[in-house]
Amino acid sequence: MSFLPDVYIHCEVCEGRRFNQETLDITYKGKNISEVLELTFDEATKFFSAVPSIRRAVQVVCDIGLGYLCLAQPSPSLSGGEAQRIKLAEELAKPSRGRTLYILDEPTYRPPPGRCSKARKSASGLGG
Repeated sequence: MSFLPDVYIHCEVCEGRRFNQETLDITYKGKNISEVLELTFDEATKFFSAVPSIRRAVQVVCDIGLGYLCLAQPSPSLSGGEAQRIKLAEELAKPSRGRTLYILDEPTYRPPPGRCSKARKSASGLGG
């Protein structure tokens, strides 16, 4: 129910890692899936540098100013603006077919200068 606060119960079996031990025993670059999901998007860009398809999708999220979010960030905990930018990142991460027109509405408030420059940089890369 949306009017009650979220309740989280710490699982004693997995110790809050959300995976069974057999799954946690599998690692990539020394990290199991639980540890990978704790990475921020900024950290994941470096971690997945050798996997172009993952790196590109993660980089798009960073390019639009959300590099501080964790990979396992629950979507209900995102602000409205963060949720909109995640939707935008999903679209921008798709392979370009050269036949897409993007219409970006200007914000109703003036965002901080750093965020404006990131948005301009992301938008300038849309054509390629």
